[in-house]
Amino acid sequence: MLHPSLRGARACVFDAGGTLIHPDWPRLAGLVADLAGRTFGADEMRRAMSEVLKAAGSEVQKSGAPLTDERTRHWVFRRVYLALGMGEEACARAVGRLDAAHDERHLWCGLDAEAPRVVEGLKCEGLLTAVISNTEDGRLGDALQAAGIASSFGLLLDSQLVGCRKPDAAIFRLALERLGVEAGETAFVGDSYESDALAARAVGMRAVLLDPLGLHPESVCPRIRSLGELLGDARDSTAAS
Repeated sequence: MLHPSLRGARACVFDAGGTLIHPDWPRLAGLVADLAGRTFGADEMRRAMSEVLKAAGSEVQKSGAPLTDERTRHWVFRRVYLALGMGEEACARAVGRLDAAHDERHLWCGLDAEAPRVVEGLKCEGLLTAVISNTEDGRLGDALQAAGIASSFGLLLDSQLVGCRKPDAAIFRLALERLGVEAGETAFVGDSYESDALAARAVGMRAVLLDPLGLHPESVCPRIRSLGELLGDARDSTAAS
């Protein structure tokens, strides 16, 4: 049984990073181990990133403007390293290493374990599937290809290539136009409360917030702990519905 937000929908649009795909945490930890003086664990990096993105979303909501560093190279990872105790100089040195590693293989190449089953399940239910992502370098396709899921979607919208970014309504409307569906019959699933859930809801889409750590009890949108809940998998009782 589909999640209530998907019942009767014609399309499901996903965010990419933090939703369908995740950073290559072991590689990101190894790249800075000498600069940090220790090796970060995947779980602590994952939580740090969630908290960094929550704080960034709050900045956007308060200012009503994009983050000043959102289009700079590896801004999310730089903030994560800072949150984990690395100094400014060490973080600046880390960016060069991230560039080289990113050129070799996209740093966001970790496929969510449930993504393939969920996306194929939605397609079997007759839903159109698409992805909208904010990128720094126009490489959404590369990231999804590295994760092995690029061919699962009928539409990919990369902010760097189309000239507009979430939470701008224009990128959501562009997706609706290209899919040939109305906002009210389209679900959007993402992990950012401000840039994904609230922004999609503002254009009339059925917004679903992926909140695995329960960081957004204030959400006015339905929350899920895992992508599997979109197909009706048992939900965590602490997640809002």
